[in-house]
Amino acid sequence: MTASSSLPRTYRIKPGKMTAVYIAAGLGLPAALIPLYGEESIPGWVKWLVTWAVLGFVGWIAYAARRLSTTADRQGIRVRGFFRQRRIAWADVQDIRAVPNPSAAMGQGQPQVISYAYGRDGRRVQLYYLDDHHVHVEREIEALRAAWQRLRGEDWTEDAAAARRIDRRSAREINLLRAMSWSMFSVLAFTVLFVVLLLTDNVFLGPEWILIGPVLVFLAVWLGGSLFGAGDDDRGR
Repeated sequence: MTASSSLPRTYRIKPGKMTAVYIAAGLGLPAALIPLYGEESIPGWVKWLVTWAVLGFVGWIAYAARRLSTTADRQGIRVRGFFRQRRIAWADVQDIRAVPNPSAAMGQGQPQVISYAYGRDGRRVQLYYLDDHHVHVEREIEALRAAWQRLRGEDWTEDAAAARRIDRRSAREINLLRAMSWSMFSVLAFTVLFVVLLLTDNVFLGPEWILIGPVLVFLAVWLGGSLFGAGDDDRGR
């Protein structure tokens, strides 16, 4: 099967994911509004205003989640976002990549891998729902890259400035993820050392080390991670 015959390809939220959104909204709304209605000093009209505002916001989020999509056809890639729709012609695409999701650790249910298409100027557009929660990312990226290489035109050339911009952004994101990992490790080391100093009777370390020791470990690990990342970033440039 050729790349062009495998088009169009459309990526949308799975029905099961929307069900989870509705359930979360149904459970979260009462929990968010109960404290508001339990406060007698707040006027009734304010409570109704806040209620309708929250309901409208949640409804908009649910509508937007269903509306978001990514479509690849013979003309290029079309991404329908929260507020606007963007289209990148195959000839203007500089790269298509799957990358680690920097916000994956900020909440349960976040995809670990997300995808971007990079335009002529090196700026990127997230390919909504082309992530490891909805599709086989490696397979889909391979299919899109094959379509891109076939349909971008024989006179397509890589934009050197855009390529440098893409690589610099990639290096920064890798360093950010590495710094976050070092920070998590430093917090763990901080906690372990604090507990050890608190629960043990060490004749070589005074009581002040209960407070100073963990702080020094935290700073040392954080500084080491920052310097290590900075060195990699310089090489990436």
